[in-house]
Amino acid sequence: MSGPQPPLNLASRQPELITLAAGSKLYRFYTAAFEPVYFDRSNMGRLNAPDASYGVLYTAAATEGAFAETFLREPGRSLIDLGLLHKKAHVVLENTAPLKLAKLAGRGLAILGATAEVLHSGLPYDASQNWSKALHNHPEKIDGIAYYARHDDEQLCYALFDHCAELITIQTRQEDLDKDWFWQIANHYNLGIAPY
Repeated sequence: MSGPQPPLNLASRQPELITLAAGSKLYRFYTAAFEPVYFDRSNMGRLNAPDASYGVLYTAAATEGAFAETFLREPGRSLIDLGLLHKKAHVVLENTAPLKLAKLAGRGLAILGATAEVLHSGLPYDASQNWSKALHNHPEKIDGIAYYARHDDEQLCYALFDHCAELITIQTRQEDLDKDWFWQIANHYNLGIAPY
């Protein structure tokens, strides 16, 4: 397991909280063949429930964070395959009521007894999923977890729990990513187009 496990007294610890005001924008790249609002119940995601007891929607505070979580998963990658690009789409979401998130980053780590290793380690995701479950069940009744992207640790991301599903609405979606704004972000990360 990567990183410390949630302490036995976690329920008595007060997480550092981030509140997303109603109307906040949430950014996400997703597989275009599926719906953009997807609360994942598999055991594949870093902050998914270890027992599939709830779903998790992964979003970011900025498009760059969503880009990092989607297109920078292979360390050292310098080219984006057009096949992958054509399978992906982008959505801007909005929450219709405030969302309260536990910050699993910065001083929020020490307060809870975690380390950055919990969020930034590779497979297996046992530790990070156990933290997700412990925070999901915390008496503070949080709506998700705020953390920094593994592949760009300046980008704030959000893992939202499915009990807030009815509070998430779709504002805009774009299925054709071969646009200037997308390549400007790719250029920011020194990524080009893979040759055919």
